[in-house]
Amino acid sequence: MFQRFKESGRRTERKPQGDAAPQKDDDLPFDLELTRRVRGARMAPKWGTRDPAEPPLMGEGFDAEAFEAFEGEDMDDVADLPDLSEEPRLCELVLRDDIRSGWSGAWDALPTARFGHGSAPLEVQARLLGQDRAILRAFDDLRTQLLRTMHGAGWSRIAITAPTGGSGASFTALNLALCIARIPGMRALLIDLDQRDPSIAAMLGMRAGGGLQALLAGEIAPEEHLVKPCGTLALGLGRGRSETASELLHARQTGAVVDDMLDRLHPDIALFDLPAMLEHDDLEAFLPHVDGVLLVADATRTLAPQITECERRLEGKTNLLGIILNRTRPERRSRAGARRAA
Repeated sequence: MFQRFKESGRRTERKPQGDAAPQKDDDLPFDLELTRRVRGARMAPKWGTRDPAEPPLMGEGFDAEAFEAFEGEDMDDVADLPDLSEEPRLCELVLRDDIRSGWSGAWDALPTARFGHGSAPLEVQARLLGQDRAILRAFDDLRTQLLRTMHGAGWSRIAITAPTGGSGASFTALNLALCIARIPGMRALLIDLDQRDPSIAAMLGMRAGGGLQALLAGEIAPEEHLVKPCGTLALGLGRGRSETASELLHARQTGAVVDDMLDRLHPDIALFDLPAMLEHDDLEAFLPHVDGVLLVADATRTLAPQITECERRLEGKTNLLGIILNRTRPERRSRAGARRAA
């Protein structure tokens, strides 16, 4: 049984309500009621303090002309899209050559696999986003903010989840991984830990070989489960459902396996896609093994009390890096302008 919480006065004074409690009028969709409060939420420096009204933050050295080349292009012909992999690195690592060569050996030893819907991260992402340039820009902006925050804090492990299922956490995790994989010299590792309903393999059009539970239990090596569709991206794809998912994530062996895997591969960033945190305890079981959490909210369905409850559960346990609004409504001003233009 899960309890609903509502705020009464200060944030710390919450009254539990039964599951059958009627929805109050102030329980509005997330983007209509909570945006102002989110700006003041306790988030990582340089992340939660950014004004959403500001122009996209593309990072130093961003090739604006490459993006402008999208204008006028036939977006169905993905082969003609500009290759954004030439964008300069956002985070430079200063490492001895012998150390990096050792890490390269473990990374390079991963078996290769082909994307099901393209041959390069940009091509795959363009198809995944329906050739929508605006969404691609938004994910690149999100990537830039995330990498700056993580680089400044020395973090590399991020869990991505949502309050409730169907909010787009897996979609967000995959697109962030593809965005990072487009940066030359950076390595992104994406593990589908949503053992309740794994979906990343299907979105990529790839076949999941299974073995995730055996990997986390220490029964097989990472190279027996992980695949590398390109030189800058490694994937741990899930298959089938597990009724003992949280128990496996609670096990001490899981933490040792994750630490050893990341020490051997040393990706610049490791993303872990996890089930909805208000529906399962998988995320809370895995918290000791990550540096922070990204929370994905469905702007049309997620309610303010659900975000409040997620914040309460994470408080004092990890860093809430940010709350990502998915499926936001068009601004009224834009719609009015479109009507006047018509």
